Amino acid sequence: MIHHILVGIDGSASSRKAALFAHDLAQQTQSRITLLFVLEPPRVLPLGFLDSEIIAGPQRSPEELEAVRRMLDEVAADLPKAQVDKVVEIGRPADTIVSMAAKLSADLIVMGARGLNPGGKWLLGSVSDRVVQHAGRPVTVVH
Repeated sequence: MIHHILVGIDGSASSRKAALFAHDLAQQTQSRITLLFVLEPPRVLPLGFLDSEIIAGPQRSPEELEAVRRMLDEVAADLPKAQVDKVVEIGRPADTIVSMAAKLSADLIVMGARGLNPGGKWLLGSVSDRVVQHAGRPVTVVH
């Protein structure tokens, strides 16, 4: 039986479809939903012979974090509030989704087939493939 559904959200149309799918399933099973948004951390790159490093990748501003929270609120607005938690984590998307599912004892992971990251389009297909292979629980990928 399904009691807790973890939904990977990134703001894309595909992830919003995944949230609606999870909502419908949660209504049928009286399940709790956790919406999870994963921000990728900045990367530290060695500069070789200079024996120093450079930080590459997105730097997170308070405005960006607030925009993520507003987006999660918007997605959650269509879902029963008593059943929905919203979580923002920093990490590698697939690894973070898998670890949060284990931490929350989620019975099912639902995610979109393709998504967006703050830097532009990316293929969530590789992320969903990794989640399917490593989750240790059922995963539904919504197209």
